[in-house]
Amino acid sequence: METLLVDASLSSLLNPASIAIVGASDNPDKIGGRPIYYMHQFGYQGTIYPVNPTRSEVQGEKAWPSLDDLPEVPELVIVAVPGQKAVDAVYRCADLGVKAAIVISAGFSETGDEGRAVQQKMAQRAAEAGLRLIGPNSQGLANFANGAIASFSTMFIEVEPQDGPVAVISQSGGMAAMMYGLLRQRGIGVRHMHATGNEADVTVSDLACAILEQDADIRVVLLYLESLQNPQTLARAALLARERGVTLAVVKSGRSETGARAAGSHTGALASEDRVVDAFLTQHGILRAADPPELARFAELLLNTPASGGTRTVIVSNSGASCVLAADAAEAYGLEIAPLKDETRARLSEKLVDFASTENPIDITAALLTNSRLFGDVLGVISDDPNADMFLLDIPVAGRGYDVAAFAEDTARFARESGKPVAVVAWQQPVAAAFRAQGVAVFEDERQAAAVLAAAARAGAWKRRFAGGEGAAAEQPAVGAGVLAMLDGVQADSSGRRFLSEHESLQVLAGSGFPVVDYELCTTLEAALQAAERLGWPCVLKACSARVPHKSEYGLVDVGLGSTAALEAAWARQSAALERLDVQADGWIVARQVKGLREMAVGLNFDPVFGPVVLMGAGGKYVEAMPDVAALLPPFSRDDVLDRLRGLRVWPLLQGVRGEPPADVEALVQAALRLGRLALVTAGRIQSLDINPVLVLPEGEGAVAVDALVELTEAR
Repeated sequence: METLLVDASLSSLLNPASIAIVGASDNPDKIGGRPIYYMHQFGYQGTIYPVNPTRSEVQGEKAWPSLDDLPEVPELVIVAVPGQKAVDAVYRCADLGVKAAIVISAGFSETGDEGRAVQQKMAQRAAEAGLRLIGPNSQGLANFANGAIASFSTMFIEVEPQDGPVAVISQSGGMAAMMYGLLRQRGIGVRHMHATGNEADVTVSDLACAILEQDADIRVVLLYLESLQNPQTLARAALLARERGVTLAVVKSGRSETGARAAGSHTGALASEDRVVDAFLTQHGILRAADPPELARFAELLLNTPASGGTRTVIVSNSGASCVLAADAAEAYGLEIAPLKDETRARLSEKLVDFASTENPIDITAALLTNSRLFGDVLGVISDDPNADMFLLDIPVAGRGYDVAAFAEDTARFARESGKPVAVVAWQQPVAAAFRAQGVAVFEDERQAAAVLAAAARAGAWKRRFAGGEGAAAEQPAVGAGVLAMLDGVQADSSGRRFLSEHESLQVLAGSGFPVVDYELCTTLEAALQAAERLGWPCVLKACSARVPHKSEYGLVDVGLGSTAALEAAWARQSAALERLDVQADGWIVARQVKGLREMAVGLNFDPVFGPVVLMGAGGKYVEAMPDVAALLPPFSRDDVLDRLRGLRVWPLLQGVRGEPPADVEALVQAALRLGRLALVTAGRIQSLDINPVLVLPEGEGAVAVDALVELTEAR
């Protein structure tokens, strides 16, 4: 197991021996006063240095006119003064050798280019001095294990803190406070609540690594991200979490185009395409929640139960309607309604009334009102069924006459003994409180419970995958040296062209072991006619020029040419089109016409944050109008490709429908693996590679690329 060491300088942010507050206030409701109030309130044992040139004492602490007047260099400085005063304070911290500073002040990169320039200069000066910065535009950091509350959040007044096994780290101060409040409402203790703001230096991922390395009591780390500029650090945090058995979950906002723009204005940072973010999180086993409330629900379940061994779910309720709703919700989130074994159903029939259902979902009916042991009896029976991976217990109505305390005790015992995830649905607060008091995860409705159980299933699947050493791609045929030479030669070309011709693009694929259609490049009509005879009729004719990357738009593609006359006419039409464009063709591609079972698209794109990304999905001319695409980040395995393919809408069609044979999915998988290999070997030379369509033939017959377009990155 690999051990990763985190920069020790981050310890000054999490466990400082002394804290100075520049802009300290005697008023605990002001930004410069609240951290001092909190540190007094929550037992900080280090030294507090209020810095205020107009006061001799602040909240009972001796005040100092400036940082230069302090009797020692503080380990951490909170900067709570505005504008240029904040910049001056950071520079002074750098000069004095302060280890870390939290810049609460706003007005930097989130305001535009001018503020960004000031922030960058400030961060550069801090880096040169070895000063670690949080912010600017940060709400601050809070560690309730040691009382180092370097934050001005009002939430600690509104919701009483309680130390616990959860860390909350967010770019947004508001989202950090929200997640803290939601967790505390569920009775979950929170040790760390940190907001990184504009992230001129220290990021959410940096703090996640530091906490995972330094705090052995943390079992769940929850992150809120608006941008992700250092994915390698987040990947390192994911590895640390796996090593320590910690759940790492994230909300990444900016899924929509409008949301991404809003995130950019908030943090001053760019956002990558959302499907690429999804691919990255999946690759590293990081759970993704839709919003902060769901993130809190993830924490409640995974703090109380282990990750699941599968998706097979057993539903139990005292209402037939709730059984139906729970089953609908479970299937909507990809959970399987497990068929119970015959012996399980036989044992259930001994416990339940005659009109109760022993099928899954199990309706124990209103008989629960008269038999308080019925709930525990049923749980005892289903716990032994080998088809059950997790349990959803739905209690739509309970109250007077129901022994809710007994239900909760039985459920808690059942959860401990089964060692499987258990989610309870109970919207009535007294009922929910009784279960929570026993350490059972409770949710307001069936969809919430199903979503969290699905997350537990994903976490369990990832745990098995990483334990088995999966994730690396199988060895693929090496990319030929000629491919790299071609790419380097074109990039070095003084003409500065960015696109390869289709012939060159197909050569890149062929040199990578990617199956391509049989074709010949011809420079004369006579050669084209001879090629068609060799390849067989009907054929395809395409004018080939790097200057015209999108040929169909200009009438430079003809398909289904079944005779000499048809080929001659197509050659004449395309020659005239090239003349109108004032383009000299490199030649004409004459290709065998192949009819596939399915048209798919496979591609490669170089993301500025994540690097190479392989894309695959439904192909053909409607690919942009109705996108059905999945993303993978190399290196990836065969199982990774299959997992993404199964998530596509086109997947059922690949399995064969209405008497059609199944498609050669394995050939498509191998094509994706070869493209991933190409992406790694070419090391950023390729900006994008579109292969549309890839014709997938019936099972056992392969797949073939019939069109390709390579765009190169700018010459390095």
